[in-house]
Amino acid sequence: MIFPASTTGRDASGAAAEQWALCAPALSARDRMRLSHDGGRNYPRRLERELTARLPAHPATVYLYHHGMTSLLVADFDVSRAALTGAADPRAAVAADADDFARLIVSCGGSGFGDVSPNGGRHCYVPWSSRIYFGPMKLLALALARRYATFDPGPMVNITDGLIRPPGSRHRSGGHQLLTTPVEHVRRVLERRNGPEVWSRLLDALQPELESLDLGAAPLHEPAPSSGPDHGADPKASVPSRREPLAVPAPRTPSGSARPGTAPHAEGSARSDTASRVAPGSPGDRWLPRPGGPLPRLSPRLEEIARTGRFDPRQYDSPSEARQAVVSGAVACGWRPSDLTSRIHSGEWPGLAGFYARYGSSSGRERALHADWKKAVSWIAGREYGREVHTRGRTHGGGRPSPPPPALGAPAGPEVPDAQVEHLRSLRSWNSARCAAEHHRWTGARSLTLRRVLRAILRAAQQRRSTVVGFGVRNLALLCGLNESTVAKALRTLREEPEPFIELVQAHRGEHADTYRLVVPEGYAEAARWRRWQPGRLGGVHPVFRVLGGPAAFVHEQLTIDAPVATFEVQGLAGLSATAASAGLRALAEHGLAERRAGGWVRGPADPDEVARQLGVPELVQEIAARYRRERAEWRTFLSMMRSAGCGEEAADAHPIPLQQVADAGPPPWMEAEPHGPPAVPGPVLTRL
Repeated sequence: MIFPASTTGRDASGAAAEQWALCAPALSARDRMRLSHDGGRNYPRRLERELTARLPAHPATVYLYHHGMTSLLVADFDVSRAALTGAADPRAAVAADADDFARLIVSCGGSGFGDVSPNGGRHCYVPWSSRIYFGPMKLLALALARRYATFDPGPMVNITDGLIRPPGSRHRSGGHQLLTTPVEHVRRVLERRNGPEVWSRLLDALQPELESLDLGAAPLHEPAPSSGPDHGADPKASVPSRREPLAVPAPRTPSGSARPGTAPHAEGSARSDTASRVAPGSPGDRWLPRPGGPLPRLSPRLEEIARTGRFDPRQYDSPSEARQAVVSGAVACGWRPSDLTSRIHSGEWPGLAGFYARYGSSSGRERALHADWKKAVSWIAGREYGREVHTRGRTHGGGRPSPPPPALGAPAGPEVPDAQVEHLRSLRSWNSARCAAEHHRWTGARSLTLRRVLRAILRAAQQRRSTVVGFGVRNLALLCGLNESTVAKALRTLREEPEPFIELVQAHRGEHADTYRLVVPEGYAEAARWRRWQPGRLGGVHPVFRVLGGPAAFVHEQLTIDAPVATFEVQGLAGLSATAASAGLRALAEHGLAERRAGGWVRGPADPDEVARQLGVPELVQEIAARYRRERAEWRTFLSMMRSAGCGEEAADAHPIPLQQVADAGPPPWMEAEPHGPPAVPGPVLTRL
């Protein structure tokens, strides 16, 4: 590692002034800074000043967010947090975490730089080429706090007062924060910032931690309390390797076993060689190397299945699908077959072993496991989207996708077609664009309905694994918890607006619903490139919000179990009015889905599924679905009668009454009594004069 040279007096002041002038304006989200008049302990708002390139005479911090967006990820590694974890050498613990974080960024193809404070704390700066919303950045920071014991998420989870002291600033213990990266390299990083590809790979690498946020799992390391009111007060820095001035510290030589929560380094180029992927004569030994090395563990959900053998029947129809999900998760994490079998044979995963017990002999169990592995490899191979298989609800390659993944519903065959890969990537891009648009594009009372319908369309598209969706209004109504007539009106509004997110490909005909294509408007093309993390399946609205309402659904999306969100922040994050946000919080709190703590709101202990059962939602949905089935059957009968009368579907579509109204009305009363035609209507009587 390269540590800053010992500088004192004029040398230190000169270096600090140069680094402040280079970094502070480039890193700050606003043209403002905050000063401290008590030596760096507090940075009150009353001491906010205009940001200048001249080094202030007092400790100073810069803002990370402006209008809820940032173009900087700061990894703040805190010596005091290391001490609270019981580290024998807190400085060394901070250095190890900062170095591992640097390896993580390097493995994702990214770059950054760092500084170090006189007390041994460190900052790692990862600049982005585009501004990122507070919500996604907050989740990323909380995930990093689960991975690194010394990581302080405070600066990145405070939308109004997220502050950090940049390189060059004075430190409360005396001296300055000084760069550990050559100034020339810092300039290059600031000029060529990290793009959406690095962001997407970073989300992939942190998926176990991101999913644990959604599941409410405890952090790997219990985070220490914040060191003080200024989350950016203790400078930390990543330290580059002696070998070359990388954007972030160079990867350390990997040890034989990675500690939990770290990103193991790749084992060398030989490991990605084709010969190493496939052992001759043993198709079960094929594996998929993962960029940056394998992830150290599966998602919390899959590890629970592997340990206990228990699974959620709403996610998996059978033990076979549950075990396939675990195997697919191992493949997606970049494991070799031996990584999986060793956990079975050692007794670490008795639940997974139990799934194969029905095959009797050890050779039979081994053949079944190899068959599952081969299916998983075929499904995930070559797919950037497949890197999510181990954490996303029903996309494991075990579960209930509709239709099921082709490689998992049949013996393993060729890789998934490129067209389907592109469709799946397009869904994520479309979702990112939708997230960027929905807070300002759709306003007023109608906006809540439009946003719910768009979520339903996204869920339908994921189920079809295509950007072209032919779901009827009744199916979409079940996915978003609205009335079918409301959905029909919303679809019309969405497809007729300028630069729409959906376009009508084919109008309904006979039993076939309108077909829509998901499109990214030109104005949101850049936003579409920046992926949004969303736990579980994409889109849809939980059935409980059919009763609790749309505001409660959107508020619940923004809450986590870790970082309290102030009431006024909920309004902006959820894209709601103050009245709607308050109503949503109140509805969630009344049913235990949200609770207020010091600093704001977090998710409550109640399970949405259990709340739905208490409110009678399953029965309500079953009743609605039964009505939809009856109406569908009546519509088929009506079409059958038209065909029997010599009228094709074209004639039905040409009927002056809108087809949807005909479907809603059902067959006329005379149909059952007179199946061959309507009753005769007396005509006018003609008489001779």
